[in-house]
Amino acid sequence: MRVELNLATQSFGNRRPFWVACGMAGLVLAAVAVVLIVQYSRNYEVSPVFLRREAELRAELSKLTTVESEARRTLQDPANAPVLERSLFLNELLFRKGISWTRTFADLENILPPRVLMMTIRPEVTADNQVRLEMQVGAESGADFIEFLKALESSELFGPATLGGYSPPNENQPLFRYQLTVNYEQQL
Repeated sequence: MRVELNLATQSFGNRRPFWVACGMAGLVLAAVAVVLIVQYSRNYEVSPVFLRREAELRAELSKLTTVESEARRTLQDPANAPVLERSLFLNELLFRKGISWTRTFADLENILPPRVLMMTIRPEVTADNQVRLEMQVGAESGADFIEFLKALESSELFGPATLGGYSPPNENQPLFRYQLTVNYEQQL
């Protein structure tokens, strides 16, 4: 009969299965890494279809750049300046002509309170193609004008109003007069 004598406080455990499992896991991970590297290298090459399409698009871009430079040269030619100016003038005139006074007055009539009078109105087309109305309105009282402002701002066709000036009633004009500017969303 054999008796084992172990004088250590903690005995040396059997760790061989743990180290074998770690080694196997390391080999599996290394194999997976090799497979991923091979897949990446195969997919890294660009398809000939994509290369051909890229060449076609670059050729088309080159042609369009040439056409653009020719058009710019034609437009910048001093002999064509009067024609360009006249064309711009006519386009702006046609654009301004597209503002319908009938529709503008109909839209204002829908929101104008009974004790507010439209005295003057001047439309203006801004650089970003928005219609701005500069108006002078007369009201019997400040409350009537405030009612008009509320109606303007609650309407979908008009933007926020900017008050430009105010004149109290006098001997010649019995109404309070207000200058205001508002953006108008008329479809041109």
